[in-house]
Amino acid sequence: MSAMDDELPLTALAKPKKASYDDDLPLAKLTALAGVKKGGAGRPAGAKPSTAGPGKAKPKKDSSSSSGSSSSSDSSGSSSESGGKKKGLATKKKRLRLIQKKRKEQDEDGEDNADNKIKKKERNPKEQVVVDLLCRWWYAIPDWPPPDPAYYDDMLHKKSLRRVSIQEWEWVPEVDDKGRHKVYALSQFKGVFRKGDGEMVDIRPMDSCPSFNNFMKKDLPELYSMLVVAYEAQIKDLANSAYDEKVLEAQLKTGLTRIREKSHQANAMLFNTGATAKKQKTA
Repeated sequence: MSAMDDELPLTALAKPKKASYDDDLPLAKLTALAGVKKGGAGRPAGAKPSTAGPGKAKPKKDSSSSSGSSSSSDSSGSSSESGGKKKGLATKKKRLRLIQKKRKEQDEDGEDNADNKIKKKERNPKEQVVVDLLCRWWYAIPDWPPPDPAYYDDMLHKKSLRRVSIQEWEWVPEVDDKGRHKVYALSQFKGVFRKGDGEMVDIRPMDSCPSFNNFMKKDLPELYSMLVVAYEAQIKDLANSAYDEKVLEAQLKTGLTRIREKSHQANAMLFNTGATAKKQKTA
């Protein structure tokens, strides 16, 4: 600070009084008196205008946080993308396994059906006639087992057994004075009985049982004749049905015509074979 002149009056050394502003003083003069240059309303010259709103400070940009957030977003994006790819790949594999399993099941079903068809084709004519006869045997032979009670009483007597009803089972002795054990009949299986110890007694005539083995013992012409009788009786029995059996009737009539032709051929073959054998004996 420059040295003060000794010749200055005391009034000049005194502090200047604060400027008093009149309410009627223009705004331009007040600005000039305050030493503020024109640079915007209430803003010194050279000051940059603030972009922040009133009462808010402009946030500083954190380069580290922005870079971290961008890297984390990139990593999360890449991880989610890789996770989506893995999930899609797992779904494709699962779908492929299901398709392969379905194809395998279809192949197995096809093989089973093929096996069934092969087995059917492997039957010789006699076996096929027996199979067709077993489907309708009750139209071709008498009732089996026999419905006559006398037949079973006679068979029980031969086996030293006696029939006892369920009502009197607990009141009669196990063995009577003739040495015959008691048995009771099974109502659901005619000709089958059970003893007191639980042993089952089957006295049905097995030699006349309509089974595959018993039918195979017969000659082919006889089997064809029995099958013709079975078809004719089945067609006749359709009249007693409560339903419309026109389709089945047509199928049976077609089958009957075919069986009659085969029966005629079998009888002719048997006749020719017998005639040939007779000639050979007489020769």
